[in-house]
Amino acid sequence: MDINQIKENKLKFILQFSIPSIISMLLQTAITITDAFFTGNYVGENALAAINLGLPILYFFLGIGLCVGVGGSVISGRLLGKQNSKIASEVFSQTMITSAVYCIATSVIIFVLFTPILSVLRADGELSVYFNGYYKIMLFTYPLMVVGTILGMFIRTDGKPQVCMLVGIIGCILNAVLDYVFVGALRMGVEGSAIASLIVQAITVAVQFVYFMKPERSIHFTRFDFDKSVNKETLINGSSEFIGEMASAISMFAFNYVLMKYVGSQGVAAFTILGFAVYGFSMIAIGFGQGLTPLVSICWGANEQKTAMELRSVTNKILLIIGLLFAVAFSVFGNSYAAMFGCSDVVANMVASGFRIYAATFLVMGFDVINSMYFTGCGDALSSAIISSLRGVVLLLAFTFIFPALWGMTGVWFVAPATEILTAVVSLFLINKQKKLCGGR
Repeated sequence: MDINQIKENKLKFILQFSIPSIISMLLQTAITITDAFFTGNYVGENALAAINLGLPILYFFLGIGLCVGVGGSVISGRLLGKQNSKIASEVFSQTMITSAVYCIATSVIIFVLFTPILSVLRADGELSVYFNGYYKIMLFTYPLMVVGTILGMFIRTDGKPQVCMLVGIIGCILNAVLDYVFVGALRMGVEGSAIASLIVQAITVAVQFVYFMKPERSIHFTRFDFDKSVNKETLINGSSEFIGEMASAISMFAFNYVLMKYVGSQGVAAFTILGFAVYGFSMIAIGFGQGLTPLVSICWGANEQKTAMELRSVTNKILLIIGLLFAVAFSVFGNSYAAMFGCSDVVANMVASGFRIYAATFLVMGFDVINSMYFTGCGDALSSAIISSLRGVVLLLAFTFIFPALWGMTGVWFVAPATEILTAVVSLFLINKQKKLCGGR
């Protein structure tokens, strides 16, 4: 990528890199919603609730993937900005091996902790059966998902975001077909949904793996000597993303605990259904972030800090407009959306009420997500970690335990808007601080 072209066509490059990423992320969201559609309509609300209880497991795996993947791809991006593709490829190869080791170890640890997790969440009977049936298979699926996610990040760094989009389209279509077969036609329940996901992830990883087998790629598989300093820098660069996803895991665990305590399984089901819409918007924001990060890292490597800041500003404006559209649409059609999942009127009304309160989140969440990923691209892990920690741990957990205790389900819906708005204030302070430090560069 030519730095002068990026400077002259900022919006074009943002869209060129972000749209394929967004489509890929939305297709991943579509896979999640498809799973929920078949689960809700063919298995029931308790199955949806059981899957939601285990979402912290997913977030933990995503944390590993984003930490190692974003950290490694940022290093490779800076090396490509300096025209050093050989070392960039070595960093890529080391990153992939590191991520595989981490994921396998994580699956083993979580498998051992299944019973304690269910005990803490007070999930027994039917919920326990669904949880075990689904997640014992997903522990094989999530490592593949992480590897696929990291491969996609490096494909974007290599300048081919369209490849990720095509892989996502294939995966989405295949997942819908397999869900229909295993869950709808064969009535295999939550196990069928998990098996479908496992097959899809295996195929998409294989396709992406082949992409990097060609030595003419700017980044490709190559021999490397394990470098501890690279591994350390990778983990530091990606630490904020890990914190963000770990925060999501912790907060989801806390949400489920609070919901089971104050509302019950219907509250968990309502939160799950609304969460799909929020997840969809967050995937758009992360898609823009993944498109922005390699551009920022290349600009930073080329000492074009001002261009990187301008890219961030344009991206934030785009997400504000998208957030406004989400807020209006789901505030108006929240009840109809909830009915898609075959839930009861009580749950549908909870979801509709939630969207009216939750709408403010869509206006601010993109700003926080982009700024965190932008700082990662700059190599400013501390600022990125501060944003991730506030929106994912400090503020979110505090509000999670306070608001529902005061206002029940209504309090649950107020948690995210309050968290994102206060985080945005801090995020703006960090942005202004960086501008002063960089001066006119």
